[in-house]
Amino acid sequence: MDSRELFLSTLKREYNGKVPLCIRDLTLGMDALNVPTDQVFGKEYNSKLSAECVLALQDMVKHDVTMGCIFSYGLEAIGGVTKYPADGIPYVSGHPFENPEMIDSCNPSDITGPLLKGMRESCEIVHSKRPDLALCINVPGPLTMSGFARGVETLMMDFMMNPDIAEKVVDFSVKAISIESEYMSKGIADAVYFASATDNPDMVGNDEYLKYSVDNIRKLSDQVHSEGICTIFHPHGVFSTDDRKELLDRSVATGVDGFQFAEGNDVEGILDGCKGKCSILGGVNAFSTLLMGPDKRIIRDTNAFLDQLADHHYVMTCSCSINRGLSIDNLRVMSDTLAEFNRAR
Repeated sequence: MDSRELFLSTLKREYNGKVPLCIRDLTLGMDALNVPTDQVFGKEYNSKLSAECVLALQDMVKHDVTMGCIFSYGLEAIGGVTKYPADGIPYVSGHPFENPEMIDSCNPSDITGPLLKGMRESCEIVHSKRPDLALCINVPGPLTMSGFARGVETLMMDFMMNPDIAEKVVDFSVKAISIESEYMSKGIADAVYFASATDNPDMVGNDEYLKYSVDNIRKLSDQVHSEGICTIFHPHGVFSTDDRKELLDRSVATGVDGFQFAEGNDVEGILDGCKGKCSILGGVNAFSTLLMGPDKRIIRDTNAFLDQLADHHYVMTCSCSINRGLSIDNLRVMSDTLAEFNRAR
């Protein structure tokens, strides 16, 4: 069984033996080759260099799943502004719908601009060179895309003060996500990863989370499944407590193949909500343990997650995406610990 087969059989809950490793690397691959950010995101997106970075990191860490490209948001296509500091990570500096009148001047299909074309080409290169690896496409969740488009703080105010504007922003965003996921995944992807940092009940409230995130993830997941591709939902926030049981149950009931929990969740609560319904992703805290170490802490935490989850269709990840600046050596400690665990199974 190669890496792709291991990942897919675990994600679909067909196999429960060795544990696959999924690294949702958005930009760390550039550190593997010591490539400046603005060399990938130059006048034109450098697809070939992006793919080389992705594969260089995989060669070092040996994960079973890649994201296929060095990732950015694609907001330029609808009037947004993203900055690319030479030694940093891309960040949004101008929201396309800061002025809500701009919504009607854009079409969701505009999202498939030159940047997405370049990222798609990078994914194709990775897929052709390493068909034994699984490939996931990273797309924003409904409120995460809406936050990029409008600005998170402004969107939060819209929910209270301008609900009609909030509805328009979310509706546009969901249509754009649908188009982006189909464009990026068709013919090459094994799964679409709904990366949903702002789809967070701690941030937006339970009702807004259910209305805007959960209901739309169900529609988006159904669309992706119609293409024969799996789906993973990664909202942020706490879902493992008794008062959040309904939120977890309804998140899983969207029909996604995998649910990834973020930092701050209790494994037992997540397991109770997901067991027998979908595979589970999550793991070592990316913002503390993986960032700071030391090795013994990474080993301890990695083994703790494996001991609790390895028998329950578990895909090991860290708690969130990883970006340049994280220690690749620390990531390798996690990977080596998993490899040792798998050898013993």
